[in-house]
Amino acid sequence: MSRWLRFAGTVLAASLGLAAAGCWNPFAPDQGGGGGGPEYYEFCDSAYKVVKNLQYAYNSRDLYHYLDCFRSDFEFHLLQVDYDDYDGDGIEDTYWGLDLEEAFHEQMFAMVYSIDLDFISNSPWQNWYGDPTGQSQRSLYTFDLKVYTGQSEGYQAIGEAEFICRPDSTGEYYIWQWWDHSET
Repeated sequence: MSRWLRFAGTVLAASLGLAAAGCWNPFAPDQGGGGGGPEYYEFCDSAYKVVKNLQYAYNSRDLYHYLDCFRSDFEFHLLQVDYDDYDGDGIEDTYWGLDLEEAFHEQMFAMVYSIDLDFISNSPWQNWYGDPTGQSQRSLYTFDLKVYTGQSEGYQAIGEAEFICRPDSTGEYYIWQWWDHSET
């Protein structure tokens, strides 16, 4: 399997895992827990909602909604085994930014037949220790990502992704850092 496809699958799996975490009760108020079917929030006033939007964007293969989950300071952090020179500057990258994230997902969303991202579980959202303002939130999600090209049984990735989200100047939460902890 090509390095790019493995990467794209991992990214997709991580995203879907985060969004679908928890059990959905249609009668319970939204308290930042569990998932159900894909739902899109116009304004993300919590870290939970931006991760739900990430799941929605993956499952609908919607690049516009996907990119809306991030801002220009976004970082996708890689496992050491995946370090490489992704931006062609001659330096091994341990993470990449929004420009490469957009390029990878534009290709992936166009190349696949369907995507199914489910979040199996997630840790409670907590203040992230690295932010002295106390506004950044982190959670670890376990995901099950299935990517179908239409010509095979597809590709499945099960793993963990850590999301660190914080509000922008308008108070809307976005995914600032995404840490890939999956081995698939």
